[in-house]
Amino acid sequence: MKSTTFLLFTTVLLISSSFSSGVLGDISFEDGKYSEVRKLAKEKNKTIFIDGYTQWCGPCKKMASTVFTDTEVGSYFNRNFINVKMDMEKTEGMLVGRRYGVNFYPTLLFIKPSGELVLKEVGYHSKSEPMRLAKDIANY
Repeated sequence: MKSTTFLLFTTVLLISSSFSSGVLGDISFEDGKYSEVRKLAKEKNKTIFIDGYTQWCGPCKKMASTVFTDTEVGSYFNRNFINVKMDMEKTEGMLVGRRYGVNFYPTLLFIKPSGELVLKEVGYHSKSEPMRLAKDIANY
């Protein structure tokens, strides 16, 4: 009986940790400073994807809850990019936003590890558009 309880507890713990870490579908966004993200992108030889948002932006919230939580989108972006969410009204987000000319939200940025902008896409998009953009960038 004790081993069954332990097994059940372990299974529930593993499943809950998978959901919280974004393994089962969400895009996994990196924490840390932009300079650290660029370093990681160089090490892994991956393009950086930045979700440029603001706290008050309705379309940003909708993309975060519908597009970035989609299993296909999350799996593809996690495999091919170093992903970052940046509030464009906070210190580092303002600096990055100024550098890449972010004036509207949401803005999706694809950036080489060197800092060179590959693509900037503005506005809300359903799942198909970010996937098309990501596939174009990954094959770039």
